[in-house]
Amino acid sequence: MITPLPKVPLPGPAALRALARAFANFGDFDRFVTGLQTALAQSAPFEHTAILLDSAVAAGSLPFLPGMMSVPLAGDGARHGLLQVAPRAENRQFGAEDLHLLAGLADFLSAVLDQAMRMQDAQRSQELLRFLLNQAPIGLAAYTPEKRLLVANDLGRDWLGEAGPPFLEIESGQENFHLRACGKLIYGEARRAPDGVWVIALHDLTPGQVRLMESLQRETFRGLVEERPVSFALVESPQVREGVLRQLPALRHALSGNELVGPYDANRIGIVLSGVGGAAARQRLRQWQGLLGDIGTLRVGLAELRRDGTSSETMLEAALRRSGPFGESVRPTVLVHDNDSGVASAISLILGREYRVLKSTDLGTTREILRREELDVFVTDLDLRGELSGTELVHEVRRLQPAIRPLFTSVHDAPYELTPELAAGGAVVLQKPFAPDVLREALRNRLGT
Repeated sequence: MITPLPKVPLPGPAALRALARAFANFGDFDRFVTGLQTALAQSAPFEHTAILLDSAVAAGSLPFLPGMMSVPLAGDGARHGLLQVAPRAENRQFGAEDLHLLAGLADFLSAVLDQAMRMQDAQRSQELLRFLLNQAPIGLAAYTPEKRLLVANDLGRDWLGEAGPPFLEIESGQENFHLRACGKLIYGEARRAPDGVWVIALHDLTPGQVRLMESLQRETFRGLVEERPVSFALVESPQVREGVLRQLPALRHALSGNELVGPYDANRIGIVLSGVGGAAARQRLRQWQGLLGDIGTLRVGLAELRRDGTSSETMLEAALRRSGPFGESVRPTVLVHDNDSGVASAISLILGREYRVLKSTDLGTTREILRREELDVFVTDLDLRGELSGTELVHEVRRLQPAIRPLFTSVHDAPYELTPELAAGGAVVLQKPFAPDVLREALRNRLGT
């Protein structure tokens, strides 16, 4: 018959508190062992026990005194050291109860020391992993399937902060996202490992933003010195998740040598077009419509050197101030000048769906419009009455805007008297009254669309 071990009274509160303090340092192996030793010292049956680690044995600090008993401390993972016990009274031998009690204590201590060492090794591995991750020039972070942070390098922690990545966007199927952090424009990519862990890679787009502004400044200065046009477009999407920044790689591939694109912020990209005026800039934007995403949600602001200032700052301000719906802003612009406001209104009504139409019956207004922006087509009456004839007005317009395409109307029958310069430039005369389809077709031919 097995005799049950006697119950040993313990000073419960003191021993438990000491044990709790020990487990509070579970990840720090040396402090954890010290805490366990303190807890043992506060329990009467174990006050003569001491935990000696292998490192202490190797250093020669193990006093093997007569009458002391040593019990090995070894878990499944490794050997940790010895549990050394001194008798509670002089000339007292260890009994069976002592041996059972100490064996049980050794098993307990071996198990907890084994786990403490594993945690210490895990923490060292994590610190080593963080050190390695910090060598990367990008931000890196890993999250559990429950979105709890596992590990991150310093850049990842700084850029993601306490809020972490936008998991709602990521789980909806958008693996790429943009955010503002620490004054920087950050582009993030999210991937999911087979075990469900989220891996986040973060790239700083701020250098690209700086290059964009430096390019605008450089081309503005060059345009002033070389007396050539420069245009700047700021394309904006209402949301970050499916915004225009996602289209940067495809757009860069479509650019020519005198064009540059880069991120302005999380919602906008800037495009610098060197040697290109406003009309040509609108045409380029129309050509890129298929690359920019959902045109119905985009906005764009356009600015031209000289018309909107002589510095990169004033051009940027003009592009920000002038932001409007993309489709409306990039439509070809037609200026109609006619003595009869009814004719100008009729032409506007016919062309208004496809073109942005400006009307004028006054030379001062027409000249102001020409100074304010670059136009695609100029429509006027060949038989204009007043200060200038139709051909004289077109020559003045072309001195201000050489690339503009003139289109005349006339109540007279052909042939029409056009100067050699206008005839060589492909000037067209439409006889009044004209059918709407004829006018639209003439405009398309003039624009080459």
